[in-house]
Amino acid sequence: MTPLKLSPTSYLVLSLVARTGPCTPFDIKKHVDRSIGFFWSFPHSQIYAEPERLTEKKLLSGYQEPTGRRRRIYSITDLGRAKLDEWLSASSEDPTHELRDSGLLKLYFGSLAAPEDVTKMADNEKAAHQSRLDRYLTAHKSLSKLPDSDANELMVLEFGIKYESLAVEFWERVGERR
Repeated sequence: MTPLKLSPTSYLVLSLVARTGPCTPFDIKKHVDRSIGFFWSFPHSQIYAEPERLTEKKLLSGYQEPTGRRRRIYSITDLGRAKLDEWLSASSEDPTHELRDSGLLKLYFGSLAAPEDVTKMADNEKAAHQSRLDRYLTAHKSLSKLPDSDANELMVLEFGIKYESLAVEFWERVGERR
C-alpha cells in the first residue's frame, strides 16, 4: 500500500476540522480568511475541494444535511487524527520556506523603471504593509484579552507583527533612497 501523500492544504483542512469540530468547506474558508490567510495563501478553490478528497482517503467523514441548505458537513476520523498527529510531531524538513512578495520582485527589476515609479511603488507597498500591521495589532489586542486565547496563535500573530513592522521600515527606506 502506498503511503498517503498530503499537501499543506490537506493538513490545514485536517487541523481546522480537528480544532473546530464538524464544519462545512465554507466554515473552513471563513476561518482561513480570519486567521491563517494572513500568512499562508492558496486558492480558495482548494479549500472547497480538499474535504472531499480527504473523505476519499478516509481522513475525514462527511454527511449531507437532510433538510435546509443540505450542506456537506465534515468531521475528522481516527485515521485523520493519527495522520495529523504524525504531521504535527514531525520536523519541518520542507525546503520550500519561501517568501513570495511581488513588491520585492518589482524592486529587484526597478532599474528598468523610472525612479518616480519605484518611489510610488515603495509608497504603495509601505501603505499595504502598514494596513496589515494595523490589522494584526488590532487582532492581537483583541485575542490577548480573551481568557481562552491560544498562545501558539498569538505567537504566529506576533511574528506577523514583527514581519510587517520590518516591511514598513524597509519600504520607507526604499522610498527615501530615491
